[in-house]
Amino acid sequence: MLLPNLRGDGAVGMMLALAKGFSGYSHQVDLLIVRAEGERSSSMPDGVTVIPLRAKRPLFAVPALVRYLRRTKPDFLVATEHYSGLPALYAIILARTHTRCVIRQDNTWGMDSQRFTGRHKIVTPWMVGRLFRRSEIVAVSKGVARDFVDHFPQLANNVQVIYNPVVTAELRERSLALPEHPWLAPGEPPVVVAVGRLTAAKGFDLLIDAFARVTATVRSRLLILGEGPDRSALQARIRAHDLESACQLVGYQPNPLAFIASANVFVLSSRFEGLPTVLIEALCTNTPVIATDCPSGPREILADGKYGMLIPPNDVGLLAQAISESVRRPPPRDANLNAWLQQFAADTSVKRHLALFDASLASLPPS
Repeated sequence: MLLPNLRGDGAVGMMLALAKGFSGYSHQVDLLIVRAEGERSSSMPDGVTVIPLRAKRPLFAVPALVRYLRRTKPDFLVATEHYSGLPALYAIILARTHTRCVIRQDNTWGMDSQRFTGRHKIVTPWMVGRLFRRSEIVAVSKGVARDFVDHFPQLANNVQVIYNPVVTAELRERSLALPEHPWLAPGEPPVVVAVGRLTAAKGFDLLIDAFARVTATVRSRLLILGEGPDRSALQARIRAHDLESACQLVGYQPNPLAFIASANVFVLSSRFEGLPTVLIEALCTNTPVIATDCPSGPREILADGKYGMLIPPNDVGLLAQAISESVRRPPPRDANLNAWLQQFAADTSVKRHLALFDASLASLPPS
């Protein structure tokens, strides 16, 4: 399994969860870490072998990958999206091994590819269209799959949907922990919690703008968990709204579930997603959830709004209104929620990945 780094984001967390699951079924699992740094560097799953590749990014790790593949000859190399998937395929081709490649598509291609600049706008889609046919492509949601096939119809037969391995017994235990933050102590005003990497995709700027409207009518507080390049800009936005006493960026937290479970409302304000893991985790804590109806994942997870409120993306006014209503009158928990969440269970996801591996090995190798 090829990981570009060990950051605290959801994609890395899901790869580590899969690694733990595969190892639990007695498969030998090697974690090939391009750059062994990040918040998860001290939380490797048991039963796996960690192999640092010591490169700046996946493309520069191709020579080390080729040497590894020739030496070890694994059955599968699992990577994520084009950033790691293309280097993985380059290495397999150069190593001339029979290793099969599985590429997990975690985000919608249409939104993610908007960040391409220069020659990458042409070269990267062309390479994906040419080389991804040599791989099994796992879309983490139906929305991600539809979007990917819309852009690469020639790869439709390579794509299947397998939800992320999110719901575990450990997850429920972690949600029972007491968070170390004074705002979440008994008797304090209601607290809204959001979790994610501090980037434009997560829409925390919109959330802060909306929360400024909420505090005008409802006494409440906002905690945003996570780190990222937009920290300074978000902190400036908090100051501009004079929210220092009601809104905090509390950084990366190893157990965000404790914060979510103790909060009055959880908000996902993203502009785009693939299958937001933290939204599924929030449902497991029984905390009321609000999510933007962005591409893609929230509508699938919330069953078209049955298990949480869906708000149009980029609508600050409706987001503020939804938060205010949820703080004042928390909605009741749906009795069918636990059964609904089983499709996101870790063992369900692991078994479906293993079935994909078996089916791939039973077919002819890519030419």
